Amino acid sequence: MPPTTDAAIDVAVVQPAVGRALAIGPGLPRYEELNDLVAELRGHLQVLLSVIRAGRQARAATARGELERGPGRGMRSAVDHARLPALDCRWALRHLTSAAEVGR
Repeated sequence: MPPTTDAAIDVAVVQPAVGRALAIGPGLPRYEELNDLVAELRGHLQVLLSVIRAGRQARAATARGELERGPGRGMRSAVDHARLPALDCRWALRHLTSAAEVGR
């Protein structure tokens, strides 16, 4: 069974999406692929943020604000737009994992 931090969060599904976004190099992906990845990351981030408890609300608010922003103009801006929710997902996973370990 894959590791989870919460019943609704499958870390084994979120981490590969984060990795794909952060691994985008100088060779830009197709727009459709990037759009699909951003949609996937946004979905993961919405679930992750829904379970963040008090104590990290400022960081969570920043992540929520990023969800409301559009990709901007051009592919480079769209790539950066994909990296932001990936970083936010990574932060949320780390936060939830450490909170679960403290609560044991």
